[in-house]
Amino acid sequence: MLQRFFPRYQGSIRRSLRLLGPAAVNVSAHEWITPIVAAFMARSLDPEGAVAGYALALSVAFFLTLPRLRIQALTLVFVEDNKSWQAVAAFTMGCAGVVVVVISAVAFTPLSAIIFSDLFKIEESLAHEAMGALKVLTLWGLFSVIRGHLYGVALRFEKASLLWLGAATGLVTATLVSLFLYNFFPEFNARIGAIAITSAVILECAVATIGLLYRRTSDLKTERARPTQRRILFFFIPLLFAALLPSVTFPLLNFAMARSINPELAITAFTLAFGVFSIMSIPANGIQPASLALFGLKESPQFVRLFAVIIGLLTAIPMVLLALSNTASDWVFGAVLGADDAVKSMSIQALQVLMLLPPWLALEQLYAAAIMSNKEPRGIVYINLGRLILLLLLVFGSLLLDTTEGVLVGSGIMSLTLFAEAIFAVIFGRSAFNSLRSRYVD
Repeated sequence: MLQRFFPRYQGSIRRSLRLLGPAAVNVSAHEWITPIVAAFMARSLDPEGAVAGYALALSVAFFLTLPRLRIQALTLVFVEDNKSWQAVAAFTMGCAGVVVVVISAVAFTPLSAIIFSDLFKIEESLAHEAMGALKVLTLWGLFSVIRGHLYGVALRFEKASLLWLGAATGLVTATLVSLFLYNFFPEFNARIGAIAITSAVILECAVATIGLLYRRTSDLKTERARPTQRRILFFFIPLLFAALLPSVTFPLLNFAMARSINPELAITAFTLAFGVFSIMSIPANGIQPASLALFGLKESPQFVRLFAVIIGLLTAIPMVLLALSNTASDWVFGAVLGADDAVKSMSIQALQVLMLLPPWLALEQLYAAAIMSNKEPRGIVYINLGRLILLLLLVFGSLLLDTTEGVLVGSGIMSLTLFAEAIFAVIFGRSAFNSLRSRYVD
């Protein structure tokens, strides 16, 4: 249909759609697997403790594995041939090693008890579930960094089939492992989800590695100089700072919701709602990596922006319909995800708060991609610094509220900060986008 209205960009539309699909699935890999493993944990021996413990452990793991969030972007910007690929691969392995050391220093020491028991101030049984899951997630952090690099290489050289194959492998693995543990080891509770997603990411890395090595061709060779580790590091440090925000968001949200009257219900409901939101936002979540790849392939920046806006709007429509339909939302959260009436009602409320975000997510990712394509990532720091300040103000401001609806606190803070991030991205990314447009014209 898009080709009918924009015949000038028929080739670009096909290429964009070919890259967007696998890019979106890859970026959202964990989020769209979460409802699946959560559905099995919701039927374990301690459903609320399992889902909430898994969510808490994962939120801490997100914070401790910052490099995984930006390695793919780094790869898309710097990898142009075999030499640059080798340089970025070496940098990636160094980041993966640092991630393992950091997360192990927390998961296997008394620091984990301090974080979950003293900082979050949750019950001992819930803290025990979270600590057990965090130990398993050590390997997840390692291979998540590696997966980001491998999928970035596949996107850069338009080997989209590898991402589809990897996504299918992760989905099947997570489902089968969750099913096996649910049937034979239901007492694992939160560890069911941790083991499932760790197994999935390990097999995804294996599939991507085999595919890239098998399909590696001589056309990846150019005469460009190999980027130095120093140059890569100086580019990556601002991105690493920007990665702090997504990683710290969920711990802060859980911190706010943990102080409501029913913290386990609030955290569980928000986890389920955000999982559904993430699944339905998969197309919009792929805008940034797809835009980076398209900018690298010299596509028109104006077309890329138009494409991003259309994808964002199309993503929001089914989400709004689901959130406002009692029948559909009852079926998704009740029958499919196995939530009881209280959790189901709170999850639907959270989704209604989040449902209008996809178009703004698309704009944010487009302008962030423009900034990174210019290899001047300072704008990314400014965008995320603004969102971080707002997030902190809202989280600590929520502590002053006397409310029983912890899930509305979590979903409301998430919506406001993501909307603000999109506005900041447009403000700080306009000059970078105009620079790309000028180079395209020249």
